[in-house]
Amino acid sequence: MAGEMRRWVPALLALVGSVATVLAQTPEPGGLPREGKRPWLAGRPGEGGANGPAFENVRKALEALTPEQRKRFQENLVRWANLPPEEKKALREREEVRKQVIEEETNTALQESGLQLDPERREQFMKRYAEGRRLIEEQLRKEMGEKRRPLVRELINRLRSEFAAEGTPSASSQTIQTSAPSAPSTPTKP
Repeated sequence: MAGEMRRWVPALLALVGSVATVLAQTPEPGGLPREGKRPWLAGRPGEGGANGPAFENVRKALEALTPEQRKRFQENLVRWANLPPEEKKALREREEVRKQVIEEETNTALQESGLQLDPERREQFMKRYAEGRRLIEEQLRKEMGEKRRPLVRELINRLRSEFAAEGTPSASSQTIQTSAPSAPSTPTKP
């Protein structure tokens, strides 16, 4: 469960941010924005409101999810909403660190490639690299899980044997004590 949560946290944070953006821009009844709240995308022409690209991106992302993914997303969203502020902050910071690491690795990959790209092609390279890395990491997690499974089974069997053996002496000593003759035996002479 914790591993599954870790996999969904980055996506959840991105989607929560998008939803929050849309909600921050959604006007209150009467058409006036929430007082004291400046929408995140305020001042960016064509991006605000329910017909803006941010809202459309969130809608498309939610529609693209399978029913099972939507259910998990809802559950994770509820969990996120119920997290204490310090845990939310820690998760946001962890996500920022993860993004920085990915950006550094992407820049290193671009340097190692020796390519000199214009900004548009550089952005394409970075997106393709990030997607490729994500697929590699996913494949490695899957392979590690497959390799881990028999090793864990072996560990469990070894521990079962070890702990069953530890439990057996006390049980066997009880059976030995109860099966021993109660009357003293007399030594016989040869």
